[in-house]
Amino acid sequence: MSLTRRDFLRLGGLAAVSLSATSCSAIARKLAQDELPELLAAPTPLPPGSAITAAAEGFPSQAVDPVLRLLNRAGFGPRPGDLARAGQMGLAAYLEEQLNPESIEDTAADLLVRNLTYYHQDIDQLIAHDELRDLAVDLAVATLGRALLSRRQLYEAMVEFWSDHFNIYVRKNQFMLPLKMVDDRDVIRPHALGKFRDLLFASAQSPAMLVYLDNVLNVKGAPNENYAREVMELHTLGVNAGYTQRDVQELARALTGWGMWHRGRQQGQFRFHAEQHDFEAKEVLGLYLPAGQGEEDVRQALEMLATHPATATFIATKLVRRFVADAPPAALVERVAQTFRETDGDVKAMLRVIFLSEEFATAPPKLKRPYTFVASALRALNSDISNYRVFIVWLELMGQLPYHWAPPNGYPDVSAAWMSNLLPRWNFCLALLGQEFRGNDVPLNRLLEAGQATTTNEALELLAGLIFGRALDDESRTLFAGYVGDGRLADRETNLRLREAVALMLASPAFQWM
Repeated sequence: MSLTRRDFLRLGGLAAVSLSATSCSAIARKLAQDELPELLAAPTPLPPGSAITAAAEGFPSQAVDPVLRLLNRAGFGPRPGDLARAGQMGLAAYLEEQLNPESIEDTAADLLVRNLTYYHQDIDQLIAHDELRDLAVDLAVATLGRALLSRRQLYEAMVEFWSDHFNIYVRKNQFMLPLKMVDDRDVIRPHALGKFRDLLFASAQSPAMLVYLDNVLNVKGAPNENYAREVMELHTLGVNAGYTQRDVQELARALTGWGMWHRGRQQGQFRFHAEQHDFEAKEVLGLYLPAGQGEEDVRQALEMLATHPATATFIATKLVRRFVADAPPAALVERVAQTFRETDGDVKAMLRVIFLSEEFATAPPKLKRPYTFVASALRALNSDISNYRVFIVWLELMGQLPYHWAPPNGYPDVSAAWMSNLLPRWNFCLALLGQEFRGNDVPLNRLLEAGQATTTNEALELLAGLIFGRALDDESRTLFAGYVGDGRLADRETNLRLREAVALMLASPAFQWM
């Protein structure tokens, strides 16, 4: 007997224990699987005083484990054993570890990426490759594989954040995909936890960005304003920062000739074309750029934008919206913006303010975006992945395949943008636990063995702990136990029902709203 849709929806509502809870290298896969603790324990109630209360309009107040919230929002959810380890460290110590990713051994993820064929190639080799599908798979594996396997979870979350902030759509033309591979590798990742100024300057010299926003077409006498407008509206100041169309035009003039090599051995690399640059004087937001400066025009303009007070507020707002609430608390935004100004745009310093704040601890639930939902579901069950192509298909169905958002503003950060396309999520859960993904495995029996679960009730408690980070409430426990029954775990029918129950847990509000 399979779950009916009515049962699915009914159980999904009642199982919401907390609306805010939570082909690659064989060696990398084995290392990842071996990270499963030898002994898994079902969750125990939080010690008195260690939980905080969070609620949102239409949802009841819920006790929230601050460490679990950090794992869910400052990363892609815990793998088995992660919550216990982070809880022993304490929230502040775990956060500090995550803010220093170079200190974290990350062999499984490193081996996975090192094994890729195309991801590490120079841009001239990538452009010469005539099968874009190969490049797309490598980029997807490098991105999703790191989210799944990396122990540097906050770093990967910030890579995703900046990939949205400096969004590049890889289907614009045949050159975008190889250019974005280099952008991901050489622009976003090196600066994801550094200084905002450095990331802004690196992005401004990224051929991927300059092609995507048409600055390679920006020449004296016929300036193209696209990149100039977006670097102010979307990358630095924000739309309501007081700049004018005249400022956009003047910045576009400053950016003339700022492009890339179109042919030869340096094809696809950044180049300043002096013969295409407007060397006359310019003025952007009151900043006077004398005649004859050339490349210095751009450097001075970017420095002004990076240090503008509006930029601090704009970046702070986006960070708080992503990690705290769809409606960013004004007081927290101001504290983060002040930290930006005081630390010269230091990303780590701003994240400390956010994740150690009362506003973060008591924030309302946020619906996981599809990418986080898929990654967190696979991580929760210690899934063994050898075929990433299937997840490319599912992420596209759910609406968030990385690097495939056409507008320059990046994938939406608010829950309302994702609430109208939930059916693919439910189908994904059923397919995942139904073992329908060839080359991928959810090692349920191994999890039960590690958790020493010998009865269906013990199995349900263990798996609910991995998925939600806490025990089932009494009503949900009764419903799940009634559906799965009390048969032997080795029985085919019991195992099937248990897998269906796990699929329901993943599809429930308790897991999707973190």
